[in-house]
Amino acid sequence: MASRRARVVVRRRSAARRAAGAFGPAALALLGFAGGIAAGTALWSRLLDVNRRGLFSRHPVRRFAAISYLGARPSVDTVRLLKDYITWESHPLLRRRARRVLRTVEASLERHGP
Repeated sequence: MASRRARVVVRRRSAARRAAGAFGPAALALLGFAGGIAAGTALWSRLLDVNRRGLFSRHPVRRFAAISYLGARPSVDTVRLLKDYITWESHPLLRRRARRVLRTVEASLERHGP
């Protein structure tokens, strides 16, 4: 009888442990990974919004980031904006970068259309 009682107690304890620790290490790792992806996506989206507005900023690093942002979005408006920017920019390094991105955007538009 004692052994039967011991089995019942052991079963109850193991069921309680399973209920208390429903999320094992793998599930917690997956949850953390998914949360990291969501936070990274939100941060990346915010960073792109900031860079989009930085083309005519006073800060050269923001202008450089904005040029890179525009390079990933080929359109006719991007070409016009980069041409205006090249005439406005006084820093030779940034002007060169903008010309390079402009050539890339124009080549992409020629291949794929607007």
